[in-house]
Amino acid sequence: MVDPKTEAERSAADFAIGFEQDFALHHQQQAFLPATTSPELTVRLDEAYTTYCPEGLQCIVGPSAWPKLAITDAQGQTQEVRLPKNRPSSNRVTWLDTTNIKANGRRYLLTYTRWEIEQTPEKGKMPAKQAWALWFRVAKVNP
Repeated sequence: MVDPKTEAERSAADFAIGFEQDFALHHQQQAFLPATTSPELTVRLDEAYTTYCPEGLQCIVGPSAWPKLAITDAQGQTQEVRLPKNRPSSNRVTWLDTTNIKANGRRYLLTYTRWEIEQTPEKGKMPAKQAWALWFRVAKVNP
C-alpha cells in the first residue's frame, strides 16, 4: 500500500538535544532536553502560524512563522507558549523572540532564533506545514 502523505507532509522524527544548543522543529515534532529518557523538558511545535507570498504574486506581507509550543516538564505538566511575546523593534536583532518558562521549580530561557523554508513550493503554491523549520534554543537560568 502506498503512503498517501507526500514527503513534505510526513512527520519529522523526535530527538534529544542538550541545553544551550540550537535546534529546529517541524510541525508536530518534539525535542527532549537533554535526553529522550526522563527528559527535563519536552518542547513540541504544536502549530506554526505562517505567512507566505507565492512566487508571481504581489503581497503586502512577506514570509514569516510564529510558533505555538507545548512545553512539558519532568512531572508531565504541560504549558502552552505562543510567540511572539516580544516583537523586536529592528530587523537587525539576532533573535525573533524570547520568553521565560517556569518548570521543574526553576526558570528556563526559550529563544526563537529563526525560521526557514526547507522545501521551496511549486510556483504559485504555499509551502507544506512540514517544509517550515523553526529554530530554538533553551537555556537554564540560575535560580
